[in-house]
Amino acid sequence: MTPKSSTTASPTSAATTSASATAPVTHPRTAKELTAALLVLKDMPSGFSVQPKDNGAQPMASSTAPSCATFVKLSNAAHLPGSIASADRSFSGGQNGPEIDEELDALKSVDAATGTQQNVVTALGSCHSVKLAIPGAGTSDVKVESVSAPQFGSDPAAARMTMTSGPASGLEVTMVTTRVEDVELAMTFVGAVPDDIDGATQLAVEKVQTTLGASSKA
Repeated sequence: MTPKSSTTASPTSAATTSASATAPVTHPRTAKELTAALLVLKDMPSGFSVQPKDNGAQPMASSTAPSCATFVKLSNAAHLPGSIASADRSFSGGQNGPEIDEELDALKSVDAATGTQQNVVTALGSCHSVKLAIPGAGTSDVKVESVSAPQFGSDPAAARMTMTSGPASGLEVTMVTTRVEDVELAMTFVGAVPDDIDGATQLAVEKVQTTLGASSKA
């Protein structure tokens, strides 16, 4: 996936320009503002479609390991702790994928978002296996491992969840999280190759920067 906005400037130069030209956050973000900052279909390569929101029962993670407590809590929460506004959108690349979910959560301040992101980074690196209860299907054992994150936004981190047993055995899900000023960006990928993950994350970060006037380095 090639970011459409990267044809005239490198990610590094774009981030530097944004950081130098952006004023500090002056008001709490709203759900309407976050929705406008989400990727839309025209931002995506051809072949993608927007997936309808699924309001049904969601898979739930569990673990008896103390080191996984925060990871499990974050995985099962509807929104990040401290979120004051949120928005999300899902895309499908067709029968062969990939599936891409994007979620934005606004925190009350840059400091609050920085602390939250640090907690998320720690959680992704501390947990190595969980069980995932899939409604109507059963339970899968899941291997969790930290992986290299796309270097966009502030304090980016990523983890890969590999289902090693049960109804979803063999399925791999990559989660990417990063911060753009007071906004937390979470991307979830199913059936995606590294180029898909890097490209979509860059697109998402740049969309937040341009739409909200936010700096990835604040």
